[in-house]
Amino acid sequence: MKIIKYQKKKQGKYLIKLEDGTEIETYEDIILKYNLLIKKRITSDLLQSIEEENVIYEIYFDALKYLKIRMRSTQQLKKYLLKKGYSNDFVYSTISRLKEQGYLNDEVYGRALVHDAIFLGTNGPLKLKEELSNLDVTSEQVNQIMLEYTEEIELSKIEKLILKQVRSNHSKSNYLLKQKIKNYLTSLGYHSYLIDQGLLGMKQDESKNEEIYQKEYQKLYRKLSRKYDGKELEYQIKQRLYRQGFPIN
Repeated sequence: MKIIKYQKKKQGKYLIKLEDGTEIETYEDIILKYNLLIKKRITSDLLQSIEEENVIYEIYFDALKYLKIRMRSTQQLKKYLLKKGYSNDFVYSTISRLKEQGYLNDEVYGRALVHDAIFLGTNGPLKLKEELSNLDVTSEQVNQIMLEYTEEIELSKIEKLILKQVRSNHSKSNYLLKQKIKNYLTSLGYHSYLIDQGLLGMKQDESKNEEIYQKEYQKLYRKLSRKYDGKELEYQIKQRLYRQGFPIN
């Protein structure tokens, strides 16, 4: 079939019109590969080859666009491409091509993830290690990457997070605050022995603790005075305050 017209489209694509009215959208590289500008003819076999190569180019540029937004792991890219309906063979060949070209590198991605967590995020090394493992980064790569998250860095982040929690506390006793902080830091993936070390150096504001105590006392008094009075009222209030972590005087 004879090519009667070329029409340039966006993103390096061309619309080719054949003499029988057929329209083919393909890429400039494919046109040059098959010398279509010179031959100006397309056979049925060549048309099939062009259609197959169109898919290869489409998935490749789709992957590049996805990677351009931000760095991704191999697993993230694979899930993205499979979800878009590309076949396994095309996905794996595209991933191999991108790795060869340096656009996809799990170790580099892992280091960037840890770097961001150290300087911008809140996650501890245990959570990061799990996240890297779930992304199919090899155990050897994970161990090598995690060397950047030293104990000194981890303890420093723990101390900063503790200070932030202390400053934002307006309702908890020092005892309950410590428990809350420990659970919070554990959930973020910090080592328990370093959490304990950080909590040992936690500065407690006794005046603030007394202020919270008085506030809770008044709240309980208003609530329980409807049911109790005298010594029983005082007993009930102090029991509840004790369960909140305040000492009984």
